[in-house]
Amino acid sequence: MSDPRTRMVRLGVITAGVVVVVLSGALAAALLGSPGSPALAPPAAPAATVPPPHPCDLSKLSIPCWSCPNAEKWPLRFVTDLDMLAPLGTGTGNAAQWYAAFAKPNGSRVAEGQAMMARRVDRDPFGPILPPNDQFLAEAAPWCDQAVMRFYPDIFPMRGGETQIANLLLALTLARSWVARGTDAATFDDAMADFRRVIRLGRLLRQEDAVLINDLVGLACIRIGAEAIYDRARKDGKTELALLAAVTAAEAPPQKYLSGARVTAVETRPYLHKDAAGRYALDLPARTLKAVEEMAASSPDRRFRCEAIVALRLIAGVGSAQMRGEARTLLGKLAQDGDGIVAANARWCVAHPLSETDDLDAWIQVSP
Repeated sequence: MSDPRTRMVRLGVITAGVVVVVLSGALAAALLGSPGSPALAPPAAPAATVPPPHPCDLSKLSIPCWSCPNAEKWPLRFVTDLDMLAPLGTGTGNAAQWYAAFAKPNGSRVAEGQAMMARRVDRDPFGPILPPNDQFLAEAAPWCDQAVMRFYPDIFPMRGGETQIANLLLALTLARSWVARGTDAATFDDAMADFRRVIRLGRLLRQEDAVLINDLVGLACIRIGAEAIYDRARKDGKTELALLAAVTAAEAPPQKYLSGARVTAVETRPYLHKDAAGRYALDLPARTLKAVEEMAASSPDRRFRCEAIVALRLIAGVGSAQMRGEARTLLGKLAQDGDGIVAANARWCVAHPLSETDDLDAWIQVSP
C-alpha cells in the first residue's frame, strides 16, 4: 500500500481536507473556540482491558462499493468489522472527560496542552510528534482503553453553530506520535499495541456521531492506524492481517469525500449576501432547501442532521418568507425528535433565532 513516508504525507492531506470540509460546513463557528461550560479535570482513567481482535474471517471480507449509486443512501461508517482489527477497550469511564480538559478556550488543562504542543519535535516523515517516552503519551493511553467517548451533552451542550469542540490537534498529535513509536518498535506486538491504540482513538472520536469535525479526525486516525498495521504485517509476512488492514484503510477516503459532498449539498452560505440597505438576504435555490430538509429529518448519520439543523436556523432567519416558514416548522418538529442530541440542537436554534439585522459577516467570510 505505501511506505511510512507516503503514509504520513497522506495524513497531512487528510488533515488539511478535514479543515477545508469543516470551514465550509455549518459548524465552522465551533472552530473559533466558542466558550461553553469549563471542562473539569477528570479523575484517573478507570482500569480497563483490551480484548484481542476478533478472528479475521476472510469469507466476510469484502470491498464496499462506495462509488455505486446505492451508496448515496448509506450511513458513512465502516462496513469492515473493525473489531477484527482493533476492538474497543472495556473501561467504564467516559474518555471525553480527559480530552475535554484540554479544550480551548476554557478547559481546566489548556495550559498543559499548550506545553505539550511545545514539546513536540519534527520528525520526518511523521511531522510534529511527542518523544516516545513523553509522560503525556503514558497518561493518554488508558483513556483510549475506555469503551465510551461522549462529549454531548455530558460535557459540552449542543449550541448549533456555536457548539464547542474538543482539542482535536491533541488527538492528531497522539495519533502521529503512537504511529511513529510503533514504527520504531522492535517487536511486532509492541508495534501493534500502538497502531491499534490509534484506531481505538479514531473509533472513540467517531462513536458519538454528533459533530462532523470529530468524525473526520477520527476517520483520519483509523486510516493511519490501519495503514501502519498493513505496513508492519506485510513486512512480517502476516498476509491475512495485511489484507484486512488494507481493506479497512481503503474505506476511509470514500467516507471523507462523501462527507464533503453531503455537506456541500446543504451549504447555504454561498447564497447569503447583503442588500443595498445593509440587511442580509438568503437567495436559496429550492433544491438546496429540499436537501437541507431531507438531511435534517432523515439522514442516517446524526452529524449530518446536526449540520442541516444549523442551516435551517439561517434559513429561518434570513430566507424568503415561504422558506422561513418551512424552516421554522421543521425546527419545531426536530426540537421534539426522539434523538436527544438532534432535539437539543434544534431547541437551541429555535431559542436563538437569526434575523436580517444580526451581524452575519462571519458566515460569509468562511464561505468557500
